[in-house]
Amino acid sequence: MRRRRNHRVDILNQVQEEISKLGNQQEEDDTLWKHAEGKYINKFSTSKTWDQIRDIQQVCAWSKYSENVWRNLVEGLMQDTFTTDWSTLVRIVSKPWLTPIKTFLPRYTLQAAMHTIWWERNARRHGEEPRDMANLIQLIDKNVRLKLLAVRGKGRHFEKGLITSFGTRLSS
Repeated sequence: MRRRRNHRVDILNQVQEEISKLGNQQEEDDTLWKHAEGKYINKFSTSKTWDQIRDIQQVCAWSKYSENVWRNLVEGLMQDTFTTDWSTLVRIVSKPWLTPIKTFLPRYTLQAAMHTIWWERNARRHGEEPRDMANLIQLIDKNVRLKLLAVRGKGRHFEKGLITSFGTRLSS
């Protein structure tokens, strides 16, 4: 039996007195695990514990979310070859198209879209305010157009890049 300590604060002496009353009982302690608010059971569950300690974020269907971004960005440019199937998309952007600019635009847009969606996903996972789809599309589109401005003087094919970009986006 531990020696009782005399505390300077009276409330601590009262707490210790209550604890010592409980300690005199001969009952065995039961280990209980919290499974839900106000519900405790004696069986441990990893998934229930995980649910108790994690912060629940809003559900985001990344597949449909990403598909809609991609569709808005390049469906007008790719026309009949537009796809959201990953293996088909990789095969399409890997081969050269009719013109260098029509080869460059889907490739660079895919790269910019993947980076922006990855960036948005990480931002949401770290608690930042989510951006809506229209905002992401606008951001990706701006990045692609800025890249086109940067490469505009690098060849006669790229000079029509902005015109092609504007033309395909307006028709979609």
